[in-house]
Amino acid sequence: MPRNKYTKGSGNIFEDLGFSKEQASELEMKSYLFDFLQNVVNKELESINQSELAKNLGVDQPIISKIINDKMSIFSVEKIIQLILKLHYDIQIEMKPAPRKRQGQVHLLTNLKSA
Repeated sequence: MPRNKYTKGSGNIFEDLGFSKEQASELEMKSYLFDFLQNVVNKELESINQSELAKNLGVDQPIISKIINDKMSIFSVEKIIQLILKLHYDIQIEMKPAPRKRQGQVHLLTNLKSA
């Protein structure tokens, strides 16, 4: 039986899909933030309904529905960050020089113990 051939990924699914390194880094960061937002929203929805959560966040209920139904493309990174902040989470951003031999990269870290 022939073995299937696999190609090792780059570590960034968006780059593997053909996006430029810059676009791939932006999309990776956005998807990471959105995934975090979804986790926190789903946790919140264990104790209150979508309408209550929407009111607490100052958005309409359909926005909450779009978050839990994976509609990331309609959200900007800025809007995702605003919602995470309104959900009482701190966001830390650290920048440091990359080695001269390569372009900068995005590294995503989190402490999700409470999310």
